[in-house]
Formats: sequence, C-alpha cells, structure tokens
Amino acid sequence: MKDIIFAKITADGFSVINVIRISGKKSYILIRSLLKKNLIPQQMTYTELYDLDQKYLEKILIVYFKSPNSFTGEDIIEFHLHGNKYLINKIIKILIILGARQAKPGEFLERRYYYGKISLIECELINDKILHSDKKMFQLTMENQKNFYLCILKNSKFKLNSMIIILETFSIFNRKSFKKDFIFIKKFLKKLKNLIYILKKKIEKIDYLKNNYQIMIIGRRNVGKSTLFNKICLQYDSIVTNIPGTTKNNISKQIFVSSKKINLSDTAGLILKSKNLIEKIGILKNINKIYRSSLILYMVDKFNLKKLFFNAPLNIFNKIKNNKVIILINKCDIIGVKEGVFKINDLIVIFLSAKKSILIEKIKCFISKIVENEEDLSRGKYCFTNIGELLNNCEEFYKNFCCSYDIISEKIINFQKEVLKITGEYTNHCLINSLFRNFCTGK
Repeated sequence: MKDIIFAKITADGFSVINVIRISGKKSYILIRSLLKKNLIPQQMTYTELYDLDQKYLEKILIVYFKSPNSFTGEDIIEFHLHGNKYLINKIIKILIILGARQAKPGEFLERRYYYGKISLIECELINDKILHSDKKMFQLTMENQKNFYLCILKNSKFKLNSMIIILETFSIFNRKSFKKDFIFIKKFLKKLKNLIYILKKKIEKIDYLKNNYQIMIIGRRNVGKSTLFNKICLQYDSIVTNIPGTTKNNISKQIFVSSKKINLSDTAGLILKSKNLIEKIGILKNINKIYRSSLILYMVDKFNLKKLFFNAPLNIFNKIKNNKVIILINKCDIIGVKEGVFKINDLIVIFLSAKKSILIEKIKCFISKIVENEEDLSRGKYCFTNIGELLNNCEEFYKNFCCSYDIISEKIINFQKEVLKITGEYTNHCLINSLFRNFCTGK
C-alpha cells in the first residue's frame, strides 16, 4: 500500500468531463508541483494546472480528500477536467513520470477494505450494483439493505463471541454438565440458524438477479424463427422475409420475463451444406452456444418425427434429456391443426402460428418456469457462498446435537470463523485478489 495509484474513473469515449482519481499516502506531495494554489482538505478548488516544465495546461477543478477521511483511507486527489483525450493522456504520462502507477481493477475499493472502512460483503454488494443495472438489484443493494445484512452479521458475531466466553468459563472452572446448559445452547443455535437463514434468503434474491440466462430459437431455414423472436420481444429487430437464410448471424435481445433478465437469440437456419461462408460461421456459433444456453426453442414447420431433428446438432439431445428443449410446430394454420400445448413424456410440444399466435404468453410462462428451476451455476465463490455453507453446518449440528462442552466449543469457534470469512476479517490474499480483480477499473 506504499505506492501511489491512479485511474481514469469516467467511461471511455466522448464526454463533457473526465475525472482522474489518485490515491496514496503522499498523493498531495506528488501533484504539488503541478499547481500554484494550496488545496483545502475536503473542498473543491478551481485552479490552473501546469506540466513538469511549468507550462500552463488547463484550468481545472480539483478535490483533495485528506486521510483518514477519504474513500480509501489514504490521501485522495481527484482531477475534474474537460473531456479532451489529449489532456487526459498528457496528465497520465505526467503521473507515471512522477512515480504513480495505473490502478488494477477494484484496487481503490481493495484499499478501502484493507483500511477497515468496509466489509467484504459490502464490496460484493457494490460490485453487483455496478455490474447489474436492474431496479430490483438496486433496491436489494441500497444503503438500508446493506445495513440490514451487516446488522445480522454483527448480531451473529456478538452471539458467537458470548457463547465462546461462556464455554471457556465452564472449561476453566471445570463445571459439571447440566441439562439446562445444553437446552440453552440448543436454543441459541436455533436463533443463530434463523438469523443466517434470513440473510441467505436475501442473498439468494441477489444471486437470482445476477444470473444471465441464454435462450436460443433454433431450427431450419424459413420456419419462422425471426417472426417468433419479434413477437416475444415486442419489437422488429430481426428481418423477416420469405427468402431462406435471411438471418446470417445471431441477433440477441435482452427481455424480462417474471422480472428475470433473459438474453433471447434469433439464430441462422440449420443446414448441412451451405456455400455461404458467413452462414457457415453463424451455424457453428449456434452449435457452440447450445452447450451454454439455459433453454432451446426448437422450431419446425411440419410435425414429422422422421424429419423433426433433421440437421439438429447432436448436443441438443442432452438438452432434451434435461428438459431444456421446447418443440415449436409453426404454421399449424396451414396444415389445418389448432394451436395447443401437448406433453409427450417429458417433452413439451407447442403447435402455433407465429404470425397470429395467441400462445406467446404461454411460451413466456414455460420460459419463466424453466428459468426458475434452472440450477444456479454462477453463484459467487466468495462470501455469498460462505453464507450457505454456514447455514448448512448450523442445521447439521443442530440436528445431530452433542451434549459435550468441548465439541460444542469447537463447533462454535468454527461457526465464528465462517462468519468472519463472510465479513472478510478471516480470509487469505489469493481470495481477496481474485475477488477485487472482477471489479471495474477506478473503483
């Protein structure tokens, strides 16, 4: 933490202003030679900026946050400049010459964590708020919600510390076993278990909103994939014509079904042989994406069991086994069949006319149910996962309760360590480093 770091904290591209943030114990001394005016801590100053040869560059707004009353706990300087790329690059070069270095992703927040200004769970909540621009995610990561999570953790820590002290006292004075003690300890475990359960349920909502589900509409050429895509999205992003092979590349749209964010993709028509190189690339991309998709909407225009999966990639059959495929028989009005939903064993088959269908809402309903049952593969590997582990350990110990002061004491100490892992007070450098590198630069 001895070195001075900097980063451009505004997004790349055209902007009215750009902001450069510097953090370090001697940040003010580093940039002192570039200014003619003394800075007042915790105030914004309008002043002139000079280069290393004392040549005038620009008039800027500059803020000086003196430690320890700053974001990171170190001295922080923020340059507020005009949105000029040359000016930004010039100042970055000057800072590098003066001895500062470019910050790694999440390094500012990492320093804030190391100086004890924020807990690990708060860091994860901040990152979720930045990465997932959703109203419900914003509400779940608001300040009052963060305080609620922290209140539960502080309460749990206090209860565990108190119980450890009581058990240690029993051990020192060689107290004999009493039934009342074990009844009290079991009641304590039940209260702790309920607290962690409340926290886990809250975090599960965040995990649910973090998941990005991929749904693909695949099928042969000219079966009506683009028409269905436009109907579900309620827009006309995909071109629809009678010419086979109109869609050459994947077209994706983000939609919300039952408040869940979903990426819906319209794909190039499946064909065994194609002379069009772009179409071949599109088909290969589709086959690779089938492995990662949460649900396949496989569309055909004729219900012929022999030709139903003709040209279909082999990996689609694994999806069928896991109930992750819905068969859509399109243009049923032409073949004289009424629209409807049928189930053949575990396979859902829907007859519809994509142009005039009244079953679009039912398709969305099936999508919603499958997405809700989808196993959560993108759960956080850090303190969010530790909450689930702590709850499982508490429940297991509560069920198999042992009337021994030594065993209870050992378990309670382990629970305390798991709570400290969640807050970040008991962790290792590798885990912390991998966590903060997922953050954006400048945060």
